[in-house]
Amino acid sequence: MSDQTNDFRFKIINNSIRCFAIVNIDVSPNLSGLNEIIENYSGKGFYSQGYIEEVPKSGYQSWKHAAIKGLEFAFSIVDTNWTVQINKIAGLSFTDTNPAIVGYTIMMAFFDKIGLQFDIEQMGKIEDLISRSWNKPYKELIPDFFNLTFTEYK
Repeated sequence: MSDQTNDFRFKIINNSIRCFAIVNIDVSPNLSGLNEIIENYSGKGFYSQGYIEEVPKSGYQSWKHAAIKGLEFAFSIVDTNWTVQINKIAGLSFTDTNPAIVGYTIMMAFFDKIGLQFDIEQMGKIEDLISRSWNKPYKELIPDFFNLTFTEYK
């Protein structure tokens, strides 16, 4: 179980659409010259409508994949190497949380942990991408933060 005081929350209403996610990560310098991501999920997943879902060891692959994409982009912004342990990803699937929001939230949590102020112009472009991540009919879209595009998760 992760320490909830270590949770990073993202919540916004954009064009009448709610966006919400919680992540919990531990970050430490990596002296081996590589960036490392350790996935340590222990949630129960979906158990009842309206309750926050915490990613379990198996399942929620699109959220996990988007989290990796968010961290890979974040690593490209910094000059040093890091180890990030993902302890928790949580949200409300199909209503408030999608893969793009997870990727964005974990990226922002990483920047917060290392004390980085991200370029405001670039941040605006990424936030625009996130605002376009909800579509009808619903599709799980994996963000490409480098090219500001999506690929459909299959």
